[in-house]
Amino acid sequence: MTAAPARPSVSGAPTAWLGWAREHLVVVSAVLLILWLVLVPLATLIIFSFRLGNPWDPGGFTLDHYASAYSTPQTYSMFFNTALLAVFSTAISVGLATVFAFLTERTDMPFRNVAWGLILVPMAIPGLLFAVSWTFLLSPRIGLFNVWMRDVLGLFGMESSSGPLNIYSLWGMVMLEGLRGVTTTFLIMVGAFRAMDPSLEEAARVAGASGRRTFFGIFLPLLTPAVLGATMYSFMTHLESLEIPLIIGLPARIHVFPTYIYFTTQRYTPPEFGLSAALGASFLLVSILLVYGYRYAMRQEGRFVTITGKGYRPRLMPLGRWRYVAFAAFLVYFALTIAAPSFVLLWSSLLPVYMTPSWELLPDLSLQHYRDILTDSDVWDATRNTIVVALGAATLTMLLSLVVAWVIIRKRFPGRTLLDAVTFLPHALPGVIIAIAFMFLYLQPPFDGLGLYGTVWIIVLGLTVSYIAFGGRTMSGALAQVHVELEEASHVSGAKWLTLMRRIVLPLVLPAFIGGWIWVASHSLRNFSVPLILATRENWVLSVIMWRTWEDGDPGQTSALGVLLIVALAVLTVGGRWLVARMNQRQES
Repeated sequence: MTAAPARPSVSGAPTAWLGWAREHLVVVSAVLLILWLVLVPLATLIIFSFRLGNPWDPGGFTLDHYASAYSTPQTYSMFFNTALLAVFSTAISVGLATVFAFLTERTDMPFRNVAWGLILVPMAIPGLLFAVSWTFLLSPRIGLFNVWMRDVLGLFGMESSSGPLNIYSLWGMVMLEGLRGVTTTFLIMVGAFRAMDPSLEEAARVAGASGRRTFFGIFLPLLTPAVLGATMYSFMTHLESLEIPLIIGLPARIHVFPTYIYFTTQRYTPPEFGLSAALGASFLLVSILLVYGYRYAMRQEGRFVTITGKGYRPRLMPLGRWRYVAFAAFLVYFALTIAAPSFVLLWSSLLPVYMTPSWELLPDLSLQHYRDILTDSDVWDATRNTIVVALGAATLTMLLSLVVAWVIIRKRFPGRTLLDAVTFLPHALPGVIIAIAFMFLYLQPPFDGLGLYGTVWIIVLGLTVSYIAFGGRTMSGALAQVHVELEEASHVSGAKWLTLMRRIVLPLVLPAFIGGWIWVASHSLRNFSVPLILATRENWVLSVIMWRTWEDGDPGQTSALGVLLIVALAVLTVGGRWLVARMNQRQES
């Protein structure tokens, strides 16, 4: 084969790198933009944590913000609540996801494809609406489940006007966060179950090992890296959650880190920007440690590869009489995460004032809330903003991810590992930290002159940073499947880099690119933390409108907006999956 053109060596002359940079101007620009978007706001956050004033007038340097943060008992209570929420929610998410992945991939459970679909459906409900729906289900006085349980207890003479369960508690938040986190954790875990060669287990049985010893001696050790990686990823996800703690924790006066930051910047008068910066800078250190731990866990996965070749087939374990019981577990999960929440949201959207569902209320159902929404100019403005945000964030995220992933996969240069870590760091950061970092940067001279603050574009940039980790991992996996010889052949034929990407690389990774684009767009449609912190009247999106109507005591309009958003998300997700499946089929044929 004709040799590929020489790449600039590390020890080469600077002029060689300058020449390469001029030829790959788009690549250099994309990398610099990523570094700007991620590192500059975070650096601004750290610097501002030592400043006396506000973002538009920073003032002198001081340590008062750190002294104030760590001399207040509420800070330690907030960190403790955050740790409990993240740890126990992760345990629920990873535990359920592991069981579900095992049942769908390694057992003869019936309707396994249906179960796969049931696991994915909860992604269509935004966290804000999931929390709102559960206030209708487990509110102490009017929650549907509580009403049913009180009716049952009343048959035994145990009368009560509230309870027996209360969603407005730390453990209520833990349950909801744990249930919401199952889908993503399942998608991380399921590949490990599918890729595990059962010949090792069979060899252990032939050698006389019991089923229990095989399970704990072979099966679990092979899964350890995947479980550890999924656990770290899930833990980082739960640390940044804002929607459920805000809806459930606020009435109970239970603060976790994201809600505490929200209150210091949005609710305190005057806002305590310095306090939020000091806490955010402290959390940044924790995030860096988490990213290091996750990357270390992922590096260990290669030591446990057990696929032996094309003849490999996973061995399905017979469940016997427990087969349908196992599938029933999926139905219960579906009921708790989709069926019941969707039902009460729809019910609430059809009533003037929410009341517990009953046959007697059927004549009172109407579409008035939907008519109010469709004639509200604020809702239409927010809808346009939401569409722009979703399209802009998805497109920018995936284009940057494609270019940066190409640099990381194809180039060998000092700092390549650091660039990879920088693109993953935002996943470990709560959206509120990313948002306040952007707020501090673009309200501060001279960057306030760019005019980004108060526009939809600052939300687009904030969401791009939030999702760049997902985009980068998606495109890195796709690019790893494209052999470098195709690119080398294009170089030999004289093709420019843009031509290479447009004519060769992008068509080959297009299914993954489109799949990632749809994922980012759907998550941008429902994202709450970044738009909430960066919201002004001019750049409201639908998630912020839903929060405003909920705060104003209008659950009917919140539910109506939510139902319409869920339908839009379902159409986007299902349509996107159909499109990606068709594209994969065409490539295979």
